[in-house]
Amino acid sequence: MSVPPLTKHDGDGNRYTRPEAVEAQIASVSDLQCDEIARRCAISTRSDPEYLRSECLIHLLRKTRGDNSDGRFDRLFPLVLRRFLHALPRSERTQGEVVLVDGRLSDVNDLARSRFLTLMTIDRQGGDRLDFYEVHFDEAVALLRLTARTRVGRRAARETPMELDQETNEPTVEVERAAGSLQKDDDAFLSDPGFRSRVLAAIDSLPREQREVMTMLMNNFQIQSNDRDVPSISRITGCDARTVQNRRTRAIAEIRRMIGLGAEG
Repeated sequence: MSVPPLTKHDGDGNRYTRPEAVEAQIASVSDLQCDEIARRCAISTRSDPEYLRSECLIHLLRKTRGDNSDGRFDRLFPLVLRRFLHALPRSERTQGEVVLVDGRLSDVNDLARSRFLTLMTIDRQGGDRLDFYEVHFDEAVALLRLTARTRVGRRAARETPMELDQETNEPTVEVERAAGSLQKDDDAFLSDPGFRSRVLAAIDSLPREQREVMTMLMNNFQIQSNDRDVPSISRITGCDARTVQNRRTRAIAEIRRMIGLGAEG
């Protein structure tokens, strides 16, 4: 099977070309069903023969621009977004009984993620903005982060200490209140750095429909938007806002159960 060439050119006027290994994998997986693609996306060991290259995943997503009748974009989009997020460095680390959050790195990641979502939205209309992601995905992400880091600039205090309870090794009640995790809203804990790793692990174990909704919510997607240029969960999943909200409610309840917060209230 012939893989369509890229169209974007570099600064020297040379057209971008994918590595042979990328082109070979694209040719071998182009007709796979979404369930099989999702299964292979879960393989994180790059030496595994079934590991799906990020460049290939980007190509499969972009391929849906001309044929989205089977909803492949809806299935592939969360997989691409998750792969991008895993390529970003973590902004928090544990030092003894304290969780240190690198505020500047967190801002850089947020800006890079926002820009990537914008690029994907624009790319849906056509063009070559994501061509380099089919050539060297990791390098493209690194360049995006470099641009974001330049924009964020310097901060006086890069890390904010978070006190943990000595017995439970969880954020103290005072810290949780300050972070909003003890607010009445059922999803306030999602923005708490102390829960981040467990929340992400819980989301990965949710049923597909709930996982997709939560992945997009964690990346500040609106449930519904009247602006056709603004990507919304409802539009991407092909569901009405009520269905999306119901999936969110069930997902939040399950995440709370898995990380030990219990029912709301």
